[in-house]
Amino acid sequence: MRARDFRPPPIVMAALLAGSLPGASFAQSTAGGAPPGLLEAPAESTRFTLGEIKVVTSDIFEADRTERGISRLINRTHWTTRESVIQREIWRSPGETVDEAFAQELERNLRSLGLFAEVVVKLVPSGNPEAGANVRDLHVTTRDRFSLRIGAGASFVGAAASGNASLAESNLFGMGDRLRFSYRENDFGETRGDVAYFDRYVGGSWTSATVQAGRREEGNAYGLNLDRPFRHLEDKMAWNVSASTAGVDQDFFAANETVAEVPFDITSLSASVRWRSGSRMSFWTRGFSARYSEVDYFAARGPAAAGLRVPGDTQTLFAGGTLGFTDLSEFREISHLDTLEFVQDVPLGTTGSIEAGAAYRDEEVGGQAQTAAGQMTQPQVSLNLAETMAFGSSRYASARLSGFARLDGNDATGWRADLNLRAFDLSWRPHTLGLAVTYTEVEETDNLPVQLTLGENNGLRGYPNRELTGQRFLRINFEDRIDLNAQIAAFEIGAVVFGDAAWIGGRGADLEGPFTSAGIGLRVGSKSLLGNGILRADFSVPFDDANGESFDPLVSLTIGQVFSL
Repeated sequence: MRARDFRPPPIVMAALLAGSLPGASFAQSTAGGAPPGLLEAPAESTRFTLGEIKVVTSDIFEADRTERGISRLINRTHWTTRESVIQREIWRSPGETVDEAFAQELERNLRSLGLFAEVVVKLVPSGNPEAGANVRDLHVTTRDRFSLRIGAGASFVGAAASGNASLAESNLFGMGDRLRFSYRENDFGETRGDVAYFDRYVGGSWTSATVQAGRREEGNAYGLNLDRPFRHLEDKMAWNVSASTAGVDQDFFAANETVAEVPFDITSLSASVRWRSGSRMSFWTRGFSARYSEVDYFAARGPAAAGLRVPGDTQTLFAGGTLGFTDLSEFREISHLDTLEFVQDVPLGTTGSIEAGAAYRDEEVGGQAQTAAGQMTQPQVSLNLAETMAFGSSRYASARLSGFARLDGNDATGWRADLNLRAFDLSWRPHTLGLAVTYTEVEETDNLPVQLTLGENNGLRGYPNRELTGQRFLRINFEDRIDLNAQIAAFEIGAVVFGDAAWIGGRGADLEGPFTSAGIGLRVGSKSLLGNGILRADFSVPFDDANGESFDPLVSLTIGQVFSL
């Protein structure tokens, strides 16, 4: 029996205080009396003239709920979101035309910021007696979620131990900015320290910036990303510029052990711009993108290094065009899907995009590459298609297909295909039945080989992280997520019964498997403290031998569901 991973998750400060927290409440409900699990947005209605805009923000716990010292302490460790953050998200001004669809979209956009536990946006008759009957004031009411995160963890694999610590604030000074520090170290002397700052509104604009710097044994790492996305459904232009440089170790695994690693230095630059045309729910996007990378490889090391293909130092320049389409029928506000009572905004309809262009590649002779080095220009294309459907008011399904291919004549020098199918049934309350089917296949002959892994860390519960490796796999996950209607302080408690199965293999070989497991678990959610995240604790039993070994039941604790819609 091999030594097992012990990987405690990040310790969230709020979770440590759970036993002392009173439940948080919010004066106005987003449900509006709708049945549990489904909050349908009403159809677009009469158009109005926008009058006054009123914004009311509140702390994590309301004043009349902070009679306990712990609640007061949490409020005092948190900056309440400033009204200016919400004002910047409003793209209509007094005197302009609005409708209910505008209010609903603004509410969705504010929820997506990840700053709030509750958001209510309403158009109400104007409080100005001189205003006309067609004038509506905009009222925005929010309650914050906890934004300070303190994390620590450790692991022991074989004879090697490692540890990590992190500190993050995702609503710095109430401006919606994020600051994060992290550090990792292990017995081999490998260290990694990073600091990152995210500015949500650079100079008060709709452009955000992320600046990152780090230090690790391979060298320093720096990054800058400027992003101006489509901020609402009628926005016409988006762009992105990024640059980074870092030293990286690419690990390769066999039976959850690192058998080879390739150090390399990488510098990359990218830029893209897109324009949108069409209506609010049905539109096209067109644009251009360019990416440059320079990779300097070092010799592979480890017991399996001799059999690993390492390219020569490589420069790559890609330039191409993008075309996308979106055709939506409606938005649904759904609870009990991934995070108990938390409202999730699900767009129903079809989306698709394609990027096509040419990649110029210049690889130096030298390295351990088995392909011909030199200069070449290769066609390259990426494709994404997705459909999300509703069957009545309580059944949902989605299908997503993504792919990438780079060609040299009639041969593919690199490609990847991903197919994801999801289905959820919320009609059997308090149960939510979920099914996920995932297939992935990959091949790479120009750059470093790509290795797919399966285990506890990526959807095959009960087996060690990266226990199974290959170039293609099929994974099936089934869950019965049960709302126990139980609450401890500000935390809601749920349970789950699950089963996982997977098959994996190399290119051109039969898939091995099935590798199966089943188990039970707990789900803990809190709109105030975890937002749309969920604490997942699973006890899983593996049923099959892998790599000639059997494994004991495994307990895992982490944040996030194994799959979502």
